[in-house]
Amino acid sequence: MQRVILIIMLTILVGMVGYSWSSKEPKTTYSSVEYEHVSVLTEARPVTISHIDDNRTNTSYPTDEEEPFDHVAFAEQLLALEGKTLFSTLNLFWVLCQQASNCREQLTLLQDELSSEWFELLSHYPTLSAEWKSVESTMPLESIETLEEKVSVFKQSALQVWGELSHQLFSDQFAHLNFTLSASLIKEVEATEFVSHYRNLLMEWDGQAEVLNADTAAKKYELAISLLPSSLSPAELTSIKTELQEIYLDDSQANNIVAREQQVAQQQQTVVTYHEQLAQLKSSLGVLRSTSHRDWSSQEWNSYYQQEISGFRENFFK
Repeated sequence: MQRVILIIMLTILVGMVGYSWSSKEPKTTYSSVEYEHVSVLTEARPVTISHIDDNRTNTSYPTDEEEPFDHVAFAEQLLALEGKTLFSTLNLFWVLCQQASNCREQLTLLQDELSSEWFELLSHYPTLSAEWKSVESTMPLESIETLEEKVSVFKQSALQVWGELSHQLFSDQFAHLNFTLSASLIKEVEATEFVSHYRNLLMEWDGQAEVLNADTAAKKYELAISLLPSSLSPAELTSIKTELQEIYLDDSQANNIVAREQQVAQQQQTVVTYHEQLAQLKSSLGVLRSTSHRDWSSQEWNSYYQQEISGFRENFFK
């Protein structure tokens, strides 16, 4: 009997030890391994929109390999550009190829895709850009009297630096300059004919409206105001502005323009009044210095003078 009891106790003890050992082992399932693997892939290779197919079912991951330079597509794009966009593209090409240290390789690929003048522009762009900045900073435009001469000097300087492609590069600037030349003629017409001449001018330049910043009715109004000659009388000026507002502005825009012009006029009058009163004060102080305050030392007078000027400014702008 005792022997039977001993066998039973040993059996129970072995079972308890086995249970204790199994409970300490991690319970790893296929499902947990699968999700852990997916998580690692997702963190290591993030999915981006550019790597998702149109059907949104297959997901591919980015690689460390750089995309090959499509020199044919770049050359076609370059030839179609002009103005500021062309300048931006040339700048970007050199920034990126210098970062990748492969400018020579990319230029070699492009040499057969571009004409000699275009390849010359692209390959020598950094040097030409630096040269143009130097020329532009020393261009004597301020000393030139007529607008025609200024335009001529600018175009000639651009041609000397950039060659025949200067017209492609500076298409925006040349359009502005040519428009300015044409617009200068309407300043010579009678006040009653200004609006009709302006509308005809816009029709001639309709294809360049965006370049001229005149692609909306409100912008056309602002452009017209900038072209008004200074020789107009107040009555003529008011008449032309009213006619332009009826053509290009709605009631809300017209009211805003009037309010803004009144505010500007008030500010200008405030400036005029300030300078007039300041001049009067300085004149009065000059009289004091030569009469009742002539015995004051320079230090005493300067202190008094600055105090009076400062007091005037504080009171005026309260």
